[in-house]
Amino acid sequence: MRHGYLLKNESGVALITALLVVAMAVAAGVAIATRQHIDIRRSENLFTTDQALLYARGGESWAMAILARDRRDSEIDHPGEDWARQIPPLPVDGGSVSGYIEDMQGRFNINNLAVNGESTAIDLDRLRRILESVGLEPALAGTIADWVDSDIEPRFPDGAEDDSYLGGEAPYRAANRPMISVSELRLVKGFTAESVDKLLPHVSALPVATAININTATEVVLQSLLPDLDSAAVEQLVEAREEEAFASVEDFLRHPVFEGKSLGNQRLGVSSEYFSVTSDAQIGAGRLQLTSLIQRTDASSLAVLARSYGGL
Repeated sequence: MRHGYLLKNESGVALITALLVVAMAVAAGVAIATRQHIDIRRSENLFTTDQALLYARGGESWAMAILARDRRDSEIDHPGEDWARQIPPLPVDGGSVSGYIEDMQGRFNINNLAVNGESTAIDLDRLRRILESVGLEPALAGTIADWVDSDIEPRFPDGAEDDSYLGGEAPYRAANRPMISVSELRLVKGFTAESVDKLLPHVSALPVATAININTATEVVLQSLLPDLDSAAVEQLVEAREEEAFASVEDFLRHPVFEGKSLGNQRLGVSSEYFSVTSDAQIGAGRLQLTSLIQRTDASSLAVLARSYGGL
């Protein structure tokens, strides 16, 4: 009887061992197959990313060629030129590529507040009016000015320097230098993601002080030029430049809406040096967006100052 029990016991152990071996083999097979699938997908994703990046960089090169030709053809910049036309999706191998160019001098350059480490009254007043136009507190202009100026002392009633930032849950210091990107606004006291989104279409952060291009300025930026420039006057200016771009600041200032008003030509212009180029490559189910800041000093001198990537 004991001998039969041992045989049954040994037979049971052998069966369990065999099942375990089979289970381990199946698990190993599944693991290998899964790893191969992951490796294949990873290789496909890398190829797709490389392909999308190649197309996006091609869009960037196209934009620089358009901007170079534009400078050879004209000394002014306005929305009626080729560079301002959006590229519809163009078919490429595996997907499509599209893009557009924006004039960054059609916006208020926040770094105008940091010229020689200080802010001018004209620039501060313009920024206050822009903030008010988009539904934000005008006092935030002083907070931004303190962020980009070179000192460590608050210079405005609503300004903020290190003491205002070091007391938070995640302490940090005020930059006290020009902004590298307008995304820095999210770090400035008083701003939220929502308020930054309201302001972004009307501001830029360029490496040097720049003039506002009156031919491409947003309506909000145009209205910021003077405290008593109402929406009806701005509409007249927009209609005038759509009919024919202003050839000079003097032409702009001769428009009837400025009669009896003192504006001057401080930081105003009709041409631009800084542009943003957005190239959008759609490859299969993946998408890559490349945004480049381009500096154009003349028709033969264009440079990429910064790139940022999104998608995929």
